[in-house]
Amino acid sequence: MKISYTTVFFNNTIDQISKLVSNIENTVPPDFQYDYYLVNNSPDNTEITNHLQALSKRNQHIHSIIAKENRGFGAGNNLAISFLESDYHIIVNPDVTIPDKCQINMMIQYMHSHEVVLLSPLIKDKQGYIQKLVKRTPTILDMGLRFAGQSFFPQRQRWFTYDDQYGHIHESSNLPGSFLVFKTDTLKKIGGFDERYFLYMEDADIARSMALCGKTVFFPNAYIIHEWQRENKKSIKGILRMVVSMYRYFSKWGWKVF
Repeated sequence: MKISYTTVFFNNTIDQISKLVSNIENTVPPDFQYDYYLVNNSPDNTEITNHLQALSKRNQHIHSIIAKENRGFGAGNNLAISFLESDYHIIVNPDVTIPDKCQINMMIQYMHSHEVVLLSPLIKDKQGYIQKLVKRTPTILDMGLRFAGQSFFPQRQRWFTYDDQYGHIHESSNLPGSFLVFKTDTLKKIGGFDERYFLYMEDADIARSMALCGKTVFFPNAYIIHEWQRENKKSIKGILRMVVSMYRYFSKWGWKVF
C-alpha cells in the first residue's frame, strides 16, 4: 500500500514543523510505502524554506515545495497533487498529532474494504475531549448560527454538528479539513481543492465534490489529536475571510436558506 501526506505551513515555528514531521515518520504503518510533501506557503520566510529543504535531504520520503506566493490553504495543498503516486493521500494540519501507527492503518483498511473516497477520523483536543467538527450540508441559517453563538437555536446547532452521532460510523459530505484521507485517484479526478477559497469552507467544498464520486465517511474507530485554532471567531480579518468564503460556497452550490 502506498500513502502520501501533505502539510501546508504558514509562518510556523521550526519546533512545530520538526515535531509534526517526527510524528508522521514514527506513525507510518509497517510495510506501507510513503511520501510526505512539506509546503512552505510563506515563501518570504527563508528559515522555514531552509528547514524544509534540510528535512528533504535527510529523508528520501520527504519532499519540500516552496510556493511562489501564498494563494491560500487549498492552493498550497494542490501544489503536491501532480507528484502523487499513492493509493491514499492524507492532508495533515500543522497542529495535528497522530497517536500511533494503528490509527492510519485502521483508516486505510476501512477505506479499502468499503470503497470509501474520503474519510475523517474522530478528532480530539489535547485534553481528550471530542471536537464536534463533522457537519451536515451547510445552509445560510446554519452558517449564520455559527456566528450568533451557542445560545441561539441550540437544538438546530446540535443537529448541524451531528451532536449525538460521534460514536458510530456514518456518511457526511461536510468533513473537517484539519485531517482528511483521500482516495488519491478520486482527488486527482476532481482536480483537488477549488482555489477560489483562500481560507475557510474549502474543506466543505472538497468534501461535497468528493461525495459526488463515492462514499465520504466519518470514522470514529480511529482518532487524531488537534489543537483547534478558530481565527474566524477571533479577529475581524478572520470573520471577513469566512464571509467571503461562505459567499463563494453558496454561489457555487446554491443558496439554500435552511
